Amino acid sequence: MARMSRKAAVMEQEVRITTKPERVYSTAVYARLSVEDNNRAGDRESITMQRYMLEKYVDTQADMRLYGVFCDNGETGTDFERSEFERLMAGVRERRIDCIVVKDLSRFGRNYVETGYYLEKIFPYLGVRFVAVNDNYDSIKDKGGNELVISLKNLVNDLYAKDISQKINTVLEIKQQKGEFIGAFPPYGYLKSPEDKHRLVPDPDAAPVVREIFQWRADGIGINMIARYLNERGIPSPAMHHYLNGRKKKKPEGTGAIWQGQMIKLMTKHPVYVGHMAQGRTKKSLSSRISKTEVNKEDWIIVHNTHEAIVSQDIFDKAQSVGEQRNKEHCSLRGKYPSTENVFKSLVICGDCRTKMLRYKNVSPAGAVRYTFICRVYAENLSGQGCTKKCVGEPELKEVVFHALRIETEAALKLEDLIKRTQKKSDFRKKQEAITEQIRLLKQDIGRNMAYRSALFESFSDHTLTEQEYVSLKQEYDQKTASYQKELEGLKREEQDFIKTVSPQNQWIKALKKCQAEKTVTREMAVELIDHIKVIGYNEIEIVWNFKDEFVRLEEKAVGI
Repeated sequence: MARMSRKAAVMEQEVRITTKPERVYSTAVYARLSVEDNNRAGDRESITMQRYMLEKYVDTQADMRLYGVFCDNGETGTDFERSEFERLMAGVRERRIDCIVVKDLSRFGRNYVETGYYLEKIFPYLGVRFVAVNDNYDSIKDKGGNELVISLKNLVNDLYAKDISQKINTVLEIKQQKGEFIGAFPPYGYLKSPEDKHRLVPDPDAAPVVREIFQWRADGIGINMIARYLNERGIPSPAMHHYLNGRKKKKPEGTGAIWQGQMIKLMTKHPVYVGHMAQGRTKKSLSSRISKTEVNKEDWIIVHNTHEAIVSQDIFDKAQSVGEQRNKEHCSLRGKYPSTENVFKSLVICGDCRTKMLRYKNVSPAGAVRYTFICRVYAENLSGQGCTKKCVGEPELKEVVFHALRIETEAALKLEDLIKRTQKKSDFRKKQEAITEQIRLLKQDIGRNMAYRSALFESFSDHTLTEQEYVSLKQEYDQKTASYQKELEGLKREEQDFIKTVSPQNQWIKALKKCQAEKTVTREMAVELIDHIKVIGYNEIEIVWNFKDEFVRLEEKAVGI
């Protein structure tokens, strides 16, 4: 009997396959490590090993297709404010990811409440499958008894993290009470002693600047004016100073690269500059469930005469006196002229430096209150950062934006009428039906391709295929899968265009129609419809809408049918 070739045998085996996954999940691998990966060989907890193990796991699952790998290295598991996790969730919300695979539950998170909320509420609501490999948990398979085990594991992880937090807090508090510096970066004007990193010594480059700042403040000069002086002289800001001296890796940008009035305010209140170690000014504790909060001055941990002072007690006291007087003046005016709602909060940006502009309150001698948006970078730095003088009055801004919204609303009503006429055309229905049929046929191709792929590993295991043949065929099927998925995503977008976008119920048309009943711009309207407002001169603005590109695309599609 003639010997059948290996590839022919595999293809014959593939054709005989009758079972195939009902659904193929777009899968994201997530790995996390609490401390920086030190690349130790054989470290099973390392990011490298987690990633390798999880990629291999996904590779053997017929109903999973690897979408991407997300790794948070050196990030705590006690909260979910992690850059790669946030990027992962963005993919979930955009429906690009519908399955998440982790090594175990502790890699996902150690906060019992938040982890449980994701597993029991958020992921089921979004239709996301969750797999913890070492915990033998798969959300689509474990609908009953195993959920109690998972809850207990989450609780143990949470208690473990809190126990570690309590021990660390205790050690740090002891160091603070002994007057040892425990911060990552020394205060501006100081360096960590080469002999003892918990002791501060004056920085020969920055200490003279600190003395000048305190002297100016003691002489009654405002904090914003001091920031201007420093920026005009080209003196690096604290963050830039740390970067230039190699203590920070990332170069500061925007407002972080210059001196600001608030920096001066905080510096001139800090007892560290008269030789007293003041720590515990903010508090954060996982074990006590305390998020980062400011601590009252009387509760600071202050140890006197721990290091060399940069400024004298007399100058320091004068600076405090000036600050307290300015604060009293500010508080007396605050109650006299009540604030109004800032409708455009965080939406107005500088056309030069892209910084969010501040709403500044000005009171005339007659007692009239007027609000104006100004660029803080220009106000505190003149033209040092390339900013030109620009501002816009709030009344003028409201009037212009409201008029622009009226124009956009009229355009939306015309577009709505065009869409209604388009939906009545026979070509519209035929195109919609054709896309639905294309999606059906493409899903069949995807299922057939995945069935062929799922047989490869078995064929490799029983030596029907060599490793080279296995790798080559797997790569071929993976490329087909990627191509099919890309095509499917495009067809689904087109299908959604017909169902939701090319419809009078389009979200942007509905949002604009709500403006018809309003007499002025409201905060809700501004947040929903405006991406940002760029100020390019004196009362000169450019409005960037959230919906403009969508409207152009929608009009082109409606006209083209």
